[in-house]
Formats: sequence, C-alpha cells, structure tokens
Amino acid sequence: MRIEFNGSRDYVTSEIKKLMTDVELIFSKNYIEIKNFDKGYVYNFLPKIENIRGVIRVLMKNDELLPLCYSFKATENINKNIPIIIAGPCVIYSWDDFLETAKELEQLNVYALRTPLFKPRSSPYGWDGYGKEGISRLKEIKKSIRTPFIMEIIDYRLIDSVSEVCDIIQIGARNMRNYALLKEAAKSNKAVLLKREPRSNFREFLYSAEYLLKYSCRNIILCERGDNLSDDVASIDTEMIKKIKKETDIPVIADVSHSAKRRDRVMSFVKKTIKYSDGIMIETSINPDASPIDTKQIVDIDEFKKILKIIR
Repeated sequence: MRIEFNGSRDYVTSEIKKLMTDVELIFSKNYIEIKNFDKGYVYNFLPKIENIRGVIRVLMKNDELLPLCYSFKATENINKNIPIIIAGPCVIYSWDDFLETAKELEQLNVYALRTPLFKPRSSPYGWDGYGKEGISRLKEIKKSIRTPFIMEIIDYRLIDSVSEVCDIIQIGARNMRNYALLKEAAKSNKAVLLKREPRSNFREFLYSAEYLLKYSCRNIILCERGDNLSDDVASIDTEMIKKIKKETDIPVIADVSHSAKRRDRVMSFVKKTIKYSDGIMIETSINPDASPIDTKQIVDIDEFKKILKIIR
C-alpha cells in the first residue's frame, strides 16, 4: 500500500498509526509505504486513510485487495491443459430437443452441458424458461446423461431446489454484483462459473470472484462475455482474459455466443479467444431456429463439430 501526501509527514504518520497497529512504515519524500497488514481486510481502513488531512491518494496492489484470487490454485477436477468446453441450448424450450442435444454433446465429450431453466429477461413479458417446474423432468434426464449439468441461478433461494440436478452454478453477468447470491452459491459446495458484467473492470470482476472464494467456493471458473447486453454490437475483451491468465491461476473461458451476437460470427470469436482462454461457452442445439430466446446466435451441432476441430 502506498499513501501519497503533501503537508506534514509526521501528522499523516500519526493518524495512520491510530488506525493500523503492528504495520511497517517505509518513508519517502512524498509517500509512505505500508507493509505487513492484513490483506483483504485492509479495505475497511481505506475510507479513513483517504480522509486524513494531506493525503492525496491511496494506491493498492490487486493482490493486497484480492488475496484469495491471487493465491488460488486450480482444483484437480479442472485440467487446464484440456480446453473447458461448456455447450448446450440458450434455454430448454423442448424436452425432446434438449435430450437429443444432450446426447449429441455427451458423445462429443464436452466439459459441461448447459441446462437453462431460469432466464433473466429484459422485458417482464418475455418467457423466462420452465423454472422450478422443470427441475423434476431434468432430474429424470440426468439419470441417462453423465455429463455435468451447469445452470444459471438468478435467486439464492433456488439453490437448494436445484442442488440435486445442478453440478455447476452459473452466476450470470446481470448478477455479478448480487452479493447475497454470490455468498450462497459459494456455500453450496458446487462449482461456480462467474460471468463478467458488461463494462465492469478487472478489479470489479475479481472482487466478485473474491466473494466466492471467501465464502468457501474452491472450484471456480471465470467467463468473459463482452461489453454489450442487448444490442447487436459484437465485442469481447481479450485483454481481460489475458490479464486474468497472467495474474491469477483461476480458469477463464470465453462466452463466444453472447459476445458474437450472431451465429455467423461465432467461429471467428472462437479463433479470436481460444489462443488466450482456457475454453469456451457456446450455445448450440439440434434445432437452433426453434429457440424462443437468442435464436440468431445459436449454432447447430454440425457447426459446433467444426468449432471443436479448431479447439482440439
């Protein structure tokens, strides 16, 4: 931690010592370095330090604010030498189509199968999936499908209801800052995939990941999905992926469907991201045009097979 100041160094030092005991202070002409403090929890001191008369700004390193993200080691059930491929429909709209899609994807040995029962919609009139009514049917299908199921959870009160059928909890971009949901998902003993909220920065994204780690999640995957939610502008932040890979050991994949926005762009987004990421999330089904949500960005199984050839 570096505190830049003007004015009396003795005054700034005395005020710091009132707030933080047993720390090491290293002095320079216009700043004070603080060492040997409790990383993470130092966040609670920042407002008061910034309010000390003469303090210009407080500079914090990422690992000082996010110690768990920076000390994280990928768990044994995530082999970072093998691409993480998460695939399946945007939403389950037909049980017959879903089962046939699931069988196809299991044969292709994907890491996890998308099983969306709950879909957050921009309009309150939009169909938002089968919801809790679909859980029992999904349980029956799970008996014949060994591929892990990943499901987006939009409310922490749903976690117990889906625990028997869901292997990986997905926290969508709209809920990246839903701290109650992050805490409960972390406590569930499930793996958690966390998507970046559009236009959020690196530190903000990792703060949400830090929530998961602090509340006992030990199997986490980050997902970059671009900076546009509802328009047709395609975008994905490869610099974000590279920075996460450079600074942490947390696996990070690219959502090539929501970032590309259209199925004819998906292949190029795979090529753009796979060289940096640990894998992809992609929307695919046997009948993409039948989907009532995000129809134009879903690729068919044949196209998905072409994509697999590039990745593997």
